[in-house]
Amino acid sequence: MVRAAWRAVAGWADFPASAGPRPLVLLHGPVRVDRGFATGDAKLAFLLGVVEAEAGVAEEAVQSLRRQASGTGPRPRAPLRVSAAERSEAEFATDRGYRRLPAWKLDAADMLGPIWVLTGEAQSRCWSPSKVASQERFGPHLLRSGSIGADSRELAVEFTGGSEHLFRYDAEVIETPTAVCVVPLPRMTVRLAPGRAATTEGHPRKVRVTLTERLGGRVLVNLDGTPVSVAPGEPP
Repeated sequence: MVRAAWRAVAGWADFPASAGPRPLVLLHGPVRVDRGFATGDAKLAFLLGVVEAEAGVAEEAVQSLRRQASGTGPRPRAPLRVSAAERSEAEFATDRGYRRLPAWKLDAADMLGPIWVLTGEAQSRCWSPSKVASQERFGPHLLRSGSIGADSRELAVEFTGGSEHLFRYDAEVIETPTAVCVVPLPRMTVRLAPGRAATTEGHPRKVRVTLTERLGGRVLVNLDGTPVSVAPGEPP
């Protein structure tokens, strides 16, 4: 996993960590769906980017829906039809917490709630790795969140790991000028009886590390190359 971590942080080598203002780093992209889909066909059309807009709907409001297509499968029986678009604001998850940002509120057929799409201006303030790097997964999506102490060096990272009755965790920290990755390293603390094996269910665990330099504007990166949310916290 250490090798995966090095590859993950390398994908963020061009991130302008010291820029002012710091770019926004979205956790889930520029599109947010409220409440989900009324039909499986609407969900499939959304995933495949098969979207049409009725007259009067601004092109900017729907073009991100077409670009964010991430699914594969048979073409839906009908496109997702956007009937109205209104400029507003909505909260989006970033690696430094939720931010209220300018967004289009879209109404579409067979949706249980609105679709929110960041405006072009808001998207221009965001940064993500190149498309090739962002689609390559280096290791597991292991880290869940992080919290940083007041000195910006004491970092606590939550992840899904083995039972505390069987494992303790050390950690290896990978640091570059633009990104940080923490690799939890399991150490079994109990000798199992012959013929018995450790179960594989996941448990919430935490490790604490001290960075060599302040976290600053650097991104905490998961082992799969995706960003991880970091919040201010009590010193570990």
